[in-house]
Amino acid sequence: MDNKKGANAYRFGPATLVLLVSLLPVVTAASQAAYSQSTSPLPDLSVAVAAADPVSDSRWAEIQKRGWIRVGLDPSLGPAYLYTDLEQETYAGFEWDILKAIAQTLQVQVNPVVIAWSEQLAALQADEVDLILGAREPLGLDSQLFLATRPYYLSPQRLVVRDPASRNLPEEPLIKELSQLFGRKVGIVVNSTGAALLEAYNERRGNAIRLFATSNPERLFAQLQAGQLDAVLIDQPVAAMNLRQPGSRLRLAGPPLSPIPLVGVVSSQHPSLKQALDQAISALLENGTLQHILEKWQLWEPAVMSPASTEG
Repeated sequence: MDNKKGANAYRFGPATLVLLVSLLPVVTAASQAAYSQSTSPLPDLSVAVAAADPVSDSRWAEIQKRGWIRVGLDPSLGPAYLYTDLEQETYAGFEWDILKAIAQTLQVQVNPVVIAWSEQLAALQADEVDLILGAREPLGLDSQLFLATRPYYLSPQRLVVRDPASRNLPEEPLIKELSQLFGRKVGIVVNSTGAALLEAYNERRGNAIRLFATSNPERLFAQLQAGQLDAVLIDQPVAAMNLRQPGSRLRLAGPPLSPIPLVGVVSSQHPSLKQALDQAISALLENGTLQHILEKWQLWEPAVMSPASTEG
């Protein structure tokens, strides 16, 4: 996913930066857990989520009556998140799979409305859609205008390095913390969460890490494979996508860092819809469907995605 297509996936506000700086020293032992290897089948979602408790608005009741929910999407976010599958003539990506599972749980159909990421909040205010979803974090949202759902994914930063085994080189010391990057050249995406993390780290430690910034993630991975960079720090969905590419000689290093919640957003005038969506996301987490989807896209992190950590 290049920055032209997926720039919005790397946006963050001042509130995010404050949070990231506060989280820099925090890397729990539990976050180093390996990916779950579960191969359980997709659970049956034929039973609808329980109706939301009575609230003042009728939006959820309206959606149930018409049988479909209008969702603002931006397929240009790219293959790491949500994209157009031209061969199958549909959408694809882990966020699309999650959205479909939410709709199936709620027993409604998805009516996708393509809207540029930067224009989605305005479309929600104008009641052009019921929900927006796609690489959206709750920090910085105006609580007077918008309601964030319970997180459906916690997106951490991941260090990506070359795999010595693919080049018959001696095994390098396992990178477990940022201090092991002292003096190394690390690639970051301009205006990204990873950039905020390492720039804040360097401010505290006198530019200990040599940073190379670009707006093109593909360039970072090409330079890493060519030996021009020692590591790349980037969103896990982008890292996982590139590790899946044929001929990749890269691997993840160290634990996930500073996970940021990704959420759906509805109008503050529609708390009944938020309540229904929250119940659906909770059901997907509890019955294993969310794990199944994230494992499919190599994004499942058991410690990060625990029920307690994803509570809204």
